[in-house]
Formats: sequence, C-alpha cells, structure tokens
Amino acid sequence: MKSKNPIRIVTIDSFDGKGRGKGTTETGGVLSVPFTAPGDVVEAAKTKSRTGRLERIVTPSPQRIDSVCRHFALCGGCSRQFLSYAHQLEYKKAAVAEWFQQRQLNYDFTDVEITPSPPYGYRNRMDFVWNWDGSFGLREQGCWYRVVDLSECHLLPPDVMEIAFEINRRVHGAGLPFRDSKRKTPGMRYLIVRRGVMTGEVMLLFVSDEMQLPESLWSGFDRVASVYQLVNNNAENDQSDGEPMLLSGSPTFRERVLDHTFDVGPRTFFQPNPVVAGDMASHLRGFLKEKPGRRLLDLFCGAGFFSALLADVCAETLGVELVAEAAQLARRNAPQANAQFVCMEAERMASLNLSGYDVLLIDPPRSGLHPKTLKWIEQQSFEEILYVSCNPKRGAEDIALMREQYQVDSVALFDQFPQTPHVEMIARLVRTVS
Repeated sequence: MKSKNPIRIVTIDSFDGKGRGKGTTETGGVLSVPFTAPGDVVEAAKTKSRTGRLERIVTPSPQRIDSVCRHFALCGGCSRQFLSYAHQLEYKKAAVAEWFQQRQLNYDFTDVEITPSPPYGYRNRMDFVWNWDGSFGLREQGCWYRVVDLSECHLLPPDVMEIAFEINRRVHGAGLPFRDSKRKTPGMRYLIVRRGVMTGEVMLLFVSDEMQLPESLWSGFDRVASVYQLVNNNAENDQSDGEPMLLSGSPTFRERVLDHTFDVGPRTFFQPNPVVAGDMASHLRGFLKEKPGRRLLDLFCGAGFFSALLADVCAETLGVELVAEAAQLARRNAPQANAQFVCMEAERMASLNLSGYDVLLIDPPRSGLHPKTLKWIEQQSFEEILYVSCNPKRGAEDIALMREQYQVDSVALFDQFPQTPHVEMIARLVRTVS
C-alpha cells in the first residue's frame, strides 16, 4: 500500500540525538529516519517536520549487514541489528565524544576504550506485553499501543525465550482475559522474565489486574526459582509493575558477578548485562586500589551491586538507596562489616554527617542528578567522584555543572546494550580546588 505521506530521498550522513540516522533530502531539508546509518541513501515517508519512516533502501551503507531477527525494524526491542557490531561500538564512542564536546568538556577520546559484550542473549530481564487481542511480545517501534506478536527474540538465550513462549501458550490455553487499555477491562498485562545469567535461575513475574492465576502457568519449569504476581488495578496506567505477591518458590533469585552472589528481588533494579557490569566493577576497583584505606559513599546504591564488589578495597563503604526493598537486599548482598546502608532520597543527604568520606560513587537514573543533589555535592569536598552513567549525554551535562571543582581524569565506556544506541560510561573526576 502506497504511503500517503510525501516521499523524500534522504542521504544519511550522521546520527541524531536519539540514535536515528539523519541526512539531507533532495529538496534541501533534513530528516531523521530510524534503522538507517551513515552511508545509506533511502526513500523515507515524511511523517513529521524532521522525521521520516523508512520505506526503501536505495543504496545501502557498506556498514550494513543482514539482521538476525525476522521482527527487526518493526519491533521496538532493537534498533541497530542492521549494523556490524564493530561499527555499533565505533558510533557509540563517537556519540559520547560529541556530547562532551557540546558541553565544552575538553577530553581527548582518542584512547578511550569501550568494553564489548556478547552481541546477543545478554539481557537478564525482558518485559513482554500482552495486547488486548492476546498477541504477545514487545511494542511496535514508535507505536506504544501496537504489539509485535513475537515468534523469536535474540536478546535472551533460546532456552529462556522458550519458557516465555510456553507460558504464553498456557495463558491462552487457560482462557485468561487480557487487559484492554481502551475499554479499561481487566486482565493479563505483562510477563516479566528475569534471570541469573551466571546462575541460570529464572524469576517470572505476571503483571495483571487483581485475579486468580492457576499454578499450571508456571509448573514444571526446572529453572524457575521464583514466581510472582504484580497486581496492578490502576486503569489509568500500563506500567509493567504492581504490588508483588509471591506465588511460588523463593522471594529472590540469585546472580553471581566476580565470584560474589547477589539476591535480586521482584522489583529490584539490577545491572541489565551482568557480564559487562562485572567489567565495570573491576574498572572501579582499579581506581580504589591505587590508594588503600579510602572511605566510599555509594549514592543510588540499589541492591548493593557496587558496594558489595568494592567494599574489600575500601576502609568503609556507605550506600544510600531510596527503595526500601533494594536497601534491605543491599544489606544482604554486602554483608561485609565495613559496608553500611541507609534508605533515603539522595536529595536529603544534607541530614547525614559525611565528613571523612573521600570518594563519591554515583550511579543515577537516566534522568541524571537532581539539582538538589548537585548542590549538595558542591558543598562537599570529595577527593574524587566516580560517575557511572547509563545516559552519557545527561552525564556530560552533570559533569559540566561540576567543572569549577572537578576535572575529568579518565573516561571508559562499557557496552551493556548491544543492538541499541545506548552505552554505559564511567568517568573519573578529580577535585581541583581545596
């Protein structure tokens, strides 16, 4: 069917801020087109003033490869399967360098290293959605209300994906209803699959309105250590979250990183790619080993991931976490005598006496640091700051706001998210004023 939108020929020469290919049209305009890369010449249907929908590749970029998944370019789970992995890493590094340059952070990225990941099967969590019609998979790229009915997904290993598909078959076989957001009728919403990459343990979380779930949905899976129902009766939201109710097995599943075992709860954030997260922890350990006996403040510590893996190279570690479940698990995951944890908002840190802590580790959410947190940091006198960021663009903005007191000493990148534009960054900031 012919598109009703005007068709433009676009010569792609760069990426935009959202990781989409961007280029000039034959009429002199500029369009961003998903699933394109520098070197492509494409036909695109102009959908908005500066965005387009890929219709046809006229001349492919030499960097383009065949995608491994039949749903690619429709499903929103991946966006760069069409690029060789080496070029994915190259573009991620270039993007971070550009964000630093935009913020006048004069740092030479020539020798910056980016730690790779297994390109597929790396994730430890996937949130699969059930649509009102029973289709099961991930949301369509750029269209939150449509669901791609998956027959494959390569972000989880095949044996774990088969568990997800079998559960979907059982849900259909049991005749359970599916949530209809338009009519606001209750039912099944999401299946969240979480797994220990190193342990093989699996946690299943059924997100639904309040309803009885039959045991037949999860029985017989040897690897499933824990089953929860997350009850969400809110007709106005469609989040993959709810009040947890343990249906079967253990309250947590286990993961192992750098020979340390972690307990992970149903609503606890954990690094999405444990293999690469272990490399990140090793990188941070290298900094702390340079000067033994330092006291570390771990802000946004979550379930104690970094605290647990760094405590043995510090004299003292204090973790701060807002979510009570995560703070409780942090105490279990980091039982070392020199590791302590408090549950509070990072913005309320002024109430704590933190004199004597000389290293600040911050791993904020994608939105970055709250202005109150930044102001609090300005009032402290940490010798150095280790800034871990899953959103380096925002991380560069935060670092720029601290430039009067700190300079960037080193930057390292870690690819926790192959097949996407996202990358993890660790920046070491050294204090320049007394």
